[in-house]
Amino acid sequence: MKHILFICIIYMFSISVKSQSKILPGDKSLNMSLIKTGKFTMGYNVVQDGKATEICIYETELNLSNQKFNLKTSLNFISSDLQWKEDIVADIKTLKPIRRISERDTRSFTINFSDNVTGELTTKGKPKGKPIKFSITEEYFDIATYPYVLAALPLTTGYKATIPVLDYDAKEPTRVYHVLVNEVKSHIFRSDLTGDHNVWKVAVFEESSKNIFNYYIDKETRKIWRVDISANRTVLFLLDKETDFNPFKNKFDKEETLRMIKQGSSTILGETFARDDRSGKDDKLIRIDILNVNKKQFVPKGTKVLLMPYTAFYKEWFDINKKQAKVKNAKPIPLPNDARECIVFTEVYNDDGNFEFTNLMPGEYLLFTSFNYQDFFSKSEVVGKANVYANGHYQGTEVYTDMFGYTQQGNANYQKNVSIKKNGETLKVKLKR
Repeated sequence: MKHILFICIIYMFSISVKSQSKILPGDKSLNMSLIKTGKFTMGYNVVQDGKATEICIYETELNLSNQKFNLKTSLNFISSDLQWKEDIVADIKTLKPIRRISERDTRSFTINFSDNVTGELTTKGKPKGKPIKFSITEEYFDIATYPYVLAALPLTTGYKATIPVLDYDAKEPTRVYHVLVNEVKSHIFRSDLTGDHNVWKVAVFEESSKNIFNYYIDKETRKIWRVDISANRTVLFLLDKETDFNPFKNKFDKEETLRMIKQGSSTILGETFARDDRSGKDDKLIRIDILNVNKKQFVPKGTKVLLMPYTAFYKEWFDINKKQAKVKNAKPIPLPNDARECIVFTEVYNDDGNFEFTNLMPGEYLLFTSFNYQDFFSKSEVVGKANVYANGHYQGTEVYTDMFGYTQQGNANYQKNVSIKKNGETLKVKLKR
C-alpha cells in the first residue's frame, strides 16, 4: 500500500513539474508577431502612504529589422539629470542574446554573447575597465528581454513557465537565474484615453532580484499597459503614458496653421453678451443658461475669448471626442501640444463685451467664451385670499398678489463658427447662442 502511495506521489509531482514549461530561445511556442514594436513611454512611480509619486520616465524603442531584435531604453530621473541607458540586440527569430550595452551613473558595460560571454566593465572612479569573460553551457535570454518573451507566449488562464535569464547586475553575474511565471489570469485594465482593455495579469518572480512583478498584458495587442513591482517592502509601478496613441487621420500642419493666425491682414470685431429668454407668459420658467434675451448682460471686462483655426484637424478632434464620450470610462482626447499652441486668446476690453482678433488669414475659425453672470427678474405671487360679502351675501373671492424680485447665478458658454472670405476683411461678430 505504501509502495502504491509513493508511486502516486511521484506521478503527481511529475505532472506538476511538466505543467511549468521551460522556455528557451527559439521555443516553438514563442510567437514573435505578437511583440509590439514602436516607441513607448511609461511613468515609473513609487507608492508611499498610499500615494503614488512619479520618480522616473521610462522610454523604450523596439525595432525588428535586419534579422535583429533591437531594444533601446532610457530611464530618466525626474529630480536630476541622471539617465540610465540600454541598447540590447537579440536574434529576431529566437530572442537569443547577441549584445548588450548598459550605461549608468556608477558603472557601464558592454557584453557580447556567444559560446563565451565577453566584454568590458567600467566602474566610476576607476581608471581602467575590467575585462568580462566567462562561459555558460545552458541556453538563456538576456534579462532585459524577458518581458517581451512574456508577450510572445501563448498566455491563457493557469499558464505557468520558467524562463532562464542572464542578469549581469545580479550578485552572481556569471550564472543563469530563472524568471518564474507563477500565475496567469484574466483582468481589466482601465485607460483614461481608450477605456477598458481585456488583459492577462501575469504574476512573475525574479530569482536574481527576489522581486515580485505583475504584468498587465493586452490580450489582443500584447501591449504592456502596467507593471506592478514589490521590491524589499517598496511598492513601485510602471504605467504606460499612451504616447503612441494617435486617433487622428488628418496630419497637423503647425507651420500652415500658425500662418492663419499671424500672417494675415483680416480682423474680427466681436461683441458677446447674455439675455433673459423668458417670454413673460410663464412665470414658472426659470432658466440657468439664460441666453438670447430681453435685457443684455455683457460679458465682464477681462473675460477670455478663444479663437481656434477651424481646419480639418480640429474638426476631426471634435468628432473624435463625440465618439470618445460613448466609450466606457474613457476621458476626452486632449489636443496635441502643437495644436494647442496654435489656439489664440484675447480679452473683452470694455464694459460693452467687445473683443478683437487681428492678423488673420482667410479661412474658417471657431470662437468660444465662457462666463458667469447674475440674472435679475421679478414675478407676481399670491400672498392671500379673502371672501367678499355685501349685505350678508357672498360676492366672490378676492386674490391678493405682490411682486417679488429674484436673483440667480448662471454660466454661459458660447461658441460660433465664422468664416473670413478674403484678406483685409473686417468681420463683425455677435457671440451669443
